[in-house]
Amino acid sequence: MGRLFALLLLPILLFGGTVIPFKWNNGESFLTFLERKKLPLSVYYNLDKEDQKLTEDIPYSANCQMVVNSKKIIQQILIPVNDELQLQIYLTPKKRYELQVVPIVSEEHTETLFIPIKTIPYDDILKATGSRNLAAEFVKMFKGKVDFRRGIRPDDTIVMVYTQKYRLGKPFSMPEVHGAMVELNGKRHSMYLHTDGRYYDEKGAQFEKFIFKIPIRNPRITSRFTKRRWHPVLHRYRAHVGVDFGARPGTPILATGDGRVTFAGYSRGYGNTLKIKHSNGFISLYAHQKSFRNGIRSGTKVKQGEVIGYVGSTGLSSGPHLHFGMYIGGTPIDPLTVMKKKTEGFTGKERKAFLAIRDKMDRIFTSALKTKPVRKPYFDFHNTYYVDIDTFKPKPF
Repeated sequence: MGRLFALLLLPILLFGGTVIPFKWNNGESFLTFLERKKLPLSVYYNLDKEDQKLTEDIPYSANCQMVVNSKKIIQQILIPVNDELQLQIYLTPKKRYELQVVPIVSEEHTETLFIPIKTIPYDDILKATGSRNLAAEFVKMFKGKVDFRRGIRPDDTIVMVYTQKYRLGKPFSMPEVHGAMVELNGKRHSMYLHTDGRYYDEKGAQFEKFIFKIPIRNPRITSRFTKRRWHPVLHRYRAHVGVDFGARPGTPILATGDGRVTFAGYSRGYGNTLKIKHSNGFISLYAHQKSFRNGIRSGTKVKQGEVIGYVGSTGLSSGPHLHFGMYIGGTPIDPLTVMKKKTEGFTGKERKAFLAIRDKMDRIFTSALKTKPVRKPYFDFHNTYYVDIDTFKPKPF
């Protein structure tokens, strides 16, 4: 993982500890995990309320690590919460388990991907990189702009420029695609990532058909999204993987987009919480609600702008507000980057900035089409195994 991971594990490894990778069970709570591993629940209850809430944001299927000694006694566990921070459970010299939030040290690589289209773009990108996230991001970028169902010629190609983080030699978190180009039937189609976190074509137009809306009327932001920050007073790392909207109790909460409710219940940290899965792979979260609207339950279909609940202060909350989160692939993202934006195109300094991004990407696209770079993977995507931490038997990823 890098220098920090090595420093954390070195004392244990010197005494014969074994590092065991494992995946977080989808839907499992942090308290249930502690009970299942026979770890004291005080590991959770000794945390302050902000860190307790952070344990509820562990991505499903997160790649975690556990260190055990020769007697299979757990010495340390590392659980990523996002691509910046992780939870570290460790056994102290006094034989007590404690938890702290520490940064993830990772490697970051910017890559240019050149692929001749053989079947369909999603399958070709997946085969070349092993990344479903990267393949899905490409499809999302060109949805509504390019019809891939039409005939593809043998010389049609894809070029993508993206940055991927690597942890313990494996990619983690969503890749950031800076730009992508596809040539179909001799015509080039390109999309570019602007500084506002959205994709635009060469003319500065958006082609996203599915755009979310703020889930509350007359929003007042009281806390913004951050994956990692150092608290100058507490001297510890904190994170806030959502946006808080201050509002009076009982204020209606609106569905940010069409979708299906996947969770409607109570959690200790987030209180009354709703999760909605949307058709484009996003999941939205609405926490600390006073109550849900009558008839709302798991499996309920909702429309964009429909009332789903009411602002409250349930769970670990200091006052009435809506904590609003957005996730893709289990990874939290800043909700404001996917909210509907009123724009008639770029002007002034913003247009100048966009044109600079576009021209830089175009030069990379042109170079890639000439040189046809061959991607060299940083690790073998195949024949990769992890160890099930209950049976200690290997299983394929």
